[in-house]
Amino acid sequence: MCQVSNTLYIFLFLSFHKSIAYQEGTSFATSNYPRPYIGQLSERHTVSVNQSQGVAVVFEQFLASAHDCVIACPTNNDGCSSLCGDAMDHGLVPKILRVPGNAIVTMVSVEPNDMFPHSGISGKIIKYDLNRISFFDCKDQIDLSSGETYYFVSQNYPLSPTSEISQCVIKFLTSGNRQGIRFAVYDFYLNQLQHDSFFILGKNGHNISIEGFATEDEPVAYYFENEADVTFSISHQDHSFTQKRFYILVNSYELLPNNQCDNTGKIDIALGQTITFGTRQFGSNAYENNLNCGFDYTRTATSNSLFALAIEYETEKCCDTMSIDGLTDDQQIYQGFEYSSLYFTKSEQLSFLFSSDPLVGGTGFNASLEHIDCTCSAGLVLVKNNVLTSPGYSNSISYCPDLFCTPKIDFQDDLYDLQMVFTDVNLRSYSLNNDTDSLTVFDAYDHTVVQMAPSYFGFMTFWATVSPVRVQFVSKVLTAFPLNMIGRGYSMNLNLVKKHIVSEKITFTDSNFFKDISKLDLSSNDTFEFVVTGRAETQIFVYFFTKTTNQVFIDIFDGDSMDAARIDNKALYSNVLENGPSMTLSTSSNKAVIHIRGNPAFVGTNTDFQAMITDLKPEESCGPLVYSMRNAKEQYKHIPLQGTNCYKILHFADSSYTPSAFMSVKFSDNLPLNLFYGLTTSTDYLLAKNSHDPRPEDLFTNYMVLQYSSSIAATVEFFWDTSSGLIARTMQPSQTVMLVSDDYGKSNTSQTIQQFSVQLEGESNVQTGLTCEFLADSGLGTSTLTWSDYNNQIKHERFSNAKKSLTFSSCGNILLVDYTSPGGGPDNGLYLKITRADLRCSLSPSHLSIFVLLSISVGSLFFI
Repeated sequence: MCQVSNTLYIFLFLSFHKSIAYQEGTSFATSNYPRPYIGQLSERHTVSVNQSQGVAVVFEQFLASAHDCVIACPTNNDGCSSLCGDAMDHGLVPKILRVPGNAIVTMVSVEPNDMFPHSGISGKIIKYDLNRISFFDCKDQIDLSSGETYYFVSQNYPLSPTSEISQCVIKFLTSGNRQGIRFAVYDFYLNQLQHDSFFILGKNGHNISIEGFATEDEPVAYYFENEADVTFSISHQDHSFTQKRFYILVNSYELLPNNQCDNTGKIDIALGQTITFGTRQFGSNAYENNLNCGFDYTRTATSNSLFALAIEYETEKCCDTMSIDGLTDDQQIYQGFEYSSLYFTKSEQLSFLFSSDPLVGGTGFNASLEHIDCTCSAGLVLVKNNVLTSPGYSNSISYCPDLFCTPKIDFQDDLYDLQMVFTDVNLRSYSLNNDTDSLTVFDAYDHTVVQMAPSYFGFMTFWATVSPVRVQFVSKVLTAFPLNMIGRGYSMNLNLVKKHIVSEKITFTDSNFFKDISKLDLSSNDTFEFVVTGRAETQIFVYFFTKTTNQVFIDIFDGDSMDAARIDNKALYSNVLENGPSMTLSTSSNKAVIHIRGNPAFVGTNTDFQAMITDLKPEESCGPLVYSMRNAKEQYKHIPLQGTNCYKILHFADSSYTPSAFMSVKFSDNLPLNLFYGLTTSTDYLLAKNSHDPRPEDLFTNYMVLQYSSSIAATVEFFWDTSSGLIARTMQPSQTVMLVSDDYGKSNTSQTIQQFSVQLEGESNVQTGLTCEFLADSGLGTSTLTWSDYNNQIKHERFSNAKKSLTFSSCGNILLVDYTSPGGGPDNGLYLKITRADLRCSLSPSHLSIFVLLSISVGSLFFI
């Protein structure tokens, strides 16, 4: 206090002079300042100065969108400097732009702004002396009566003064209606250890000493009446971690009584009720001077409710505050740059106090307070279309934190499928730990149908064929986050779609215990139902050849109706092996109901599903029953054939179902077995009783069945390919050639046209001819047999509906077989055995050949 008295004494001998410092220059501001602004900024000023001058841009307000900037550049556009966003909110950010010489000053939005109504930018462009970078003169006397802002900025700001300043005194005074003076200190650092000092001396002993890093936490403001004198000393300092400096805005104001806000007082908020409050005309007008507004809200707590506070807030950084009690354990005080957040609290009482000083400075605040119900939905039993939403979706600003909601959706799945359409999914993410809320849909097998996070982009429509469906909605425990990340939650339409069932009954017997269930029209929206009855004391096994992913629904009921337990099918989503031993699901008895349906949300024209059913359970020593190949031209080798009373099914999954696709098999050893053509054990389709018996090289079927008992470690290999339409065959006199048409043993085939050519070679002296034997009835199929010796035709026969065991022989070393079938049923087909005939024919060239030419002109054929 003694030091202050001495300073006052010195004032008596000082002669002040009036200053116009900072009164001359070009002012600029955002549109309609001090009203808040929204939108793009675009303003440009060109400033010309003398050779010894520079340009300084200083600010009284700079609270803007992050990409709204003021840029000061030399006219040669070299060495620009800029300020953007919330410059007044940070104590260590210099509030000045300096350019040596002529300058271009631009206020511009370099990117789209955040659309929050910011308080804006207000400043002045002034000239200064490059030889003496000072923004005032000691012994200045400043008259503040006009209401203009005086920028009281330290010499050489934002750097330390270049020389020592001793006992500098500035006098501020005002008159008329404006009887108050405010010092808003935004940037202040002096070093007390170096005997720096800064005093503001007012009337009636109202004296202030500012020390050290006074604006480390927040700017500070001091208020005086009529006049105030500032005296300070700054010692010289060549270097410092923090520059010695100060940046103070000095204004005059009117002394007026306090004002009140609307809707103040104490209010109890019922569950589900929302109260809105704030400064008048938030977003379009600045808030009023001298506000002192109190708001007090209470709620009656329930077992599962919270207060949810959504608040948008921005004020003059130095001087206006919003204090909140009850939001956390400590009082919250907001001031300055935009606060736009949502908060949740368990508190039963929240109190707000908003105060502003005599100078208008900002946007204000807008708030809504909701007594929010955090109760999860228990679920729905659908009897008609309905909607499922997250808690509070339709009437709350957002959903609660720390939710774990698992509503279950039940529907009558014997009559309906369930379509789930997400009309809105808006979840919260938390950037501090990269965590997010989530929404997951599980089907009746507890398999994930879809998992959604805030960044989810994909299908919004999903289906379920069996009940129930479970929705899991999880929110994290965080209770505060920006309003632009609040998340509305989710809304989902639940639509019941009538099932259209195409049913087929399957009964297995000792002579018929395999059934293929491939080649379904999955895009038809039909549900393909197979009601299966096995032989007594058996189980039903379903073997899968193609991946189902999300494109096909497979529902297997462990009994004779949909009331039976469902077989867990989760393994189908990951474990289907398309090249190798086929995956299987099985029932516990000899009854099963199988539903197969294309998923309307994902199914495409090329979606394929291939599977088979049987009640045959192979002996453990026999190994896997079924081997399938998806890839063409790749051999599956070393399939073991060992065990007693065993079956082995070889299959290939040709997704195009072309009739020209064929299988070829090869055995490592000669062993007794039954080799059946197709998925059958009928003797009508028995091709061989020994692994080395003659058989067709090209087997136009997706299935081969092997029945064997073997004590040796024999193996079989197979591959499949697609015929190019030309197949050549030669045979030695001791060989047998077997021919089979691609419609043999198949149902619902279209027209088939094929040609075979066989050439005998190896007899140099006597040509014995060729014998052709029909091993099966050709049905409606007709054939033409032509024997020839090179280009010389010897015999031509045409046969319609040829019967099994019908035999023809003729001279000639080439046999051409032309086969035509109208299609339409399983009784058609060509199955021939070609052998050397025991005839005495004329001499022939020493080398004779036999070719089999297969040309196909068919529509779509189905393999069984």
